[in-house]
Amino acid sequence: MSPPIIKSVHLVGDFNKALYLDREFLAFRPNIVFIEPTGRVVFEINEMGLKGEPRDPSRKLAVVWGDSVAFGVGQGWPVLLNDFAPGWQFLNGGIEGDRYDNILRRANRCNRRYAVDLNLLMLGWHPFQRIPRRFTRRPANRHLREHLTAFLEENPNTILLTMPTALNRQIIKRDLSGLFRGGHHETAFYFYGDRYSVPIQREVFAYITERNAIAREVCAHLKIPVVDLFEEFSTEPLDDFRRDFFDVVHPRISLYPRIAEAVYRGIKELLTDARAA
Repeated sequence: MSPPIIKSVHLVGDFNKALYLDREFLAFRPNIVFIEPTGRVVFEINEMGLKGEPRDPSRKLAVVWGDSVAFGVGQGWPVLLNDFAPGWQFLNGGIEGDRYDNILRRANRCNRRYAVDLNLLMLGWHPFQRIPRRFTRRPANRHLREHLTAFLEENPNTILLTMPTALNRQIIKRDLSGLFRGGHHETAFYFYGDRYSVPIQREVFAYITERNAIAREVCAHLKIPVVDLFEEFSTEPLDDFRRDFFDVVHPRISLYPRIAEAVYRGIKELLTDARAA
């Protein structure tokens, strides 16, 4: 009989990134549970160092990799994929604030250590490097093509998810500061970071669209499937671009079921083929 797994339990009120992030390895510490005072589990990090329940070896394994957009609020949206594909276990490999180079490194390490059947890769929006006092997209995406190509060649069992955003081409040149508002998660809307200006807003949008374009080009060349969440959740047709996002890059919890549904539509044939094989 295997020895019992000892977990560290914390109240969600004590939620702190330092509790679960191993700064040396830039990865989650395993076997941590965050609970409410009632005892309800808000989320846990399992023995693999991934957000989600303990590994179920009777199911095929899929991992959603990314930054805070994948990590989400509470259990996040990746866990909802389990409802669509009972023969699969979807775990969450998102880490808040993670850069794309570390996302790829963590995914590579996990795939070498465990039998991962499918990677769902979201590159995130964090720059590979920051330019002091100015958000500049070119250095951030300069080596993305070669890094992503190397990862996909080593891990062809991957599907790429593009990055969605509340920004769109119709509003990108407008001063949106008058539309920011406080409140709870489903009503508040912020920009990103502490500074706002129309030039920074334009840079953020150009950076995200550039990163998505590079990712699509690499995947087309390597014949890697893409689930285009950028297009799926474009805010251009909406009367209020804030409807589904609480800032320019993070979706509201109310959008999580639709994200999971969109991702499942994009991968369901692959899941069926893998199950048949």
